[in-house]
Amino acid sequence: MLIDFHHHLLHEPNYADRLVERCRALGIDRVCCSGLGLPSRNWLGDLSPDNGDVLAAVERHPGTIIGLATLRLGRDGPEAVDAFRAQGFAGLKITRAPRRYDDPAFWPVYARAEELGLPVLFHTGFVLLTDRDAEDGVSSDHLRPVCLDLVARRFPGLRFVAAHLGMPWYEEAAMLARFHANAYVDLTGSPAGWRNRRSPAWFQEHLYWDGAFRKVVFGTDVHWRDMDAALADHRRILDLCNVPADVQAEIFGGTAARWLGLPLPGV
Repeated sequence: MLIDFHHHLLHEPNYADRLVERCRALGIDRVCCSGLGLPSRNWLGDLSPDNGDVLAAVERHPGTIIGLATLRLGRDGPEAVDAFRAQGFAGLKITRAPRRYDDPAFWPVYARAEELGLPVLFHTGFVLLTDRDAEDGVSSDHLRPVCLDLVARRFPGLRFVAAHLGMPWYEEAAMLARFHANAYVDLTGSPAGWRNRRSPAWFQEHLYWDGAFRKVVFGTDVHWRDMDAALADHRRILDLCNVPADVQAEIFGGTAARWLGLPLPGV
């Protein structure tokens, strides 16, 4: 099973339909989508679709699209986690925190997600500019991977992904995954971004310990037009790093399938 755990719904005509068509062409069985509700354009596209749009896309393509609810730290409390679960969301997407991720004010949200068994996709590292950054109190410093160290320690049952390997705080993200059983990373980025500017040796230097690559979860975080390039990048890097086939199977879907309660082939 091939699962893209990191994708954003964009405001374009028939985007969800085109996304599903591309997934089928690439052999991607499931794609986890979130809607950031940010009406600003950047290299990725218009991020204005919100949680309601994601639910509509899931209803239209229930066999392919899986919804991750965007939760706004500082505005949404644990009751929102309950509501998202009741609406059918399979996990949470968290980004643009107004304070550090490890601020105690956010702990009730993490505790409820842990209790409900909902995986969380955290943006880590520098975050895209939008027109609402000032009013939302956005700072990339709040989103550093090290800010999730206390979260992982206090909520050891909360399974989460630190996106983008914490770009540019790569070592923090790698050590987060090394020290905590519940912490994972993804290697998402733009087609011409950080991932393609690093050698296989660089990835081996950061993910150096025994079993390190088992802590990677596949995601694209690109426009549907660029998903083929993102998938090819991951396969190339993992092959050049001599990552065994069984570990690649975990990266490309096995880990996410267990989190999402999806049956694996042959199981």
